[in-house]
Amino acid sequence: MNLQHLFLNGDGRIGRQDFWIGMVILIVANIVLGFVAGLVGWAAAGIWGAAILAGLVGLAMTLPAYFLLVKRSNDRDYPQTYVQALMALNIAFQIKNMVVPIELGGPSLLSMLFSLAIAVAGLWALVDLGFFQGTRGPNRYGPDPLSVPAS
Repeated sequence: MNLQHLFLNGDGRIGRQDFWIGMVILIVANIVLGFVAGLVGWAAAGIWGAAILAGLVGLAMTLPAYFLLVKRSNDRDYPQTYVQALMALNIAFQIKNMVVPIELGGPSLLSMLFSLAIAVAGLWALVDLGFFQGTRGPNRYGPDPLSVPAS
């Protein structure tokens, strides 16, 4: 598996196994880098520093996640607009959390709506892209990643 192609290129298709390997790598990297960024930011500037640095890590992880999801949605023969909408929602959520990290009196309606939208869209992406088989044979995005070339 070519990790550079997996995370830095939106061309082609990937199967479920490569998708899950990529997801695990992204989740672990996001947790570790977000934790470290949060600690460094907190030490440097309190809650605002932690929110900004952790938010920047989240934004940086958006691009590799986008390419991973695009290639998997290509395998399912979906238009890329679904993934683009999910990533736009994620970017807006990251920026909102960087601007307003803590809300006095509990989360606002906007925060709850963002969280609900991301949870629903993320669950759809995880289930649909992670568990359902891709298009058999070639589709408009390329050859079937499960087809074995004849030797």
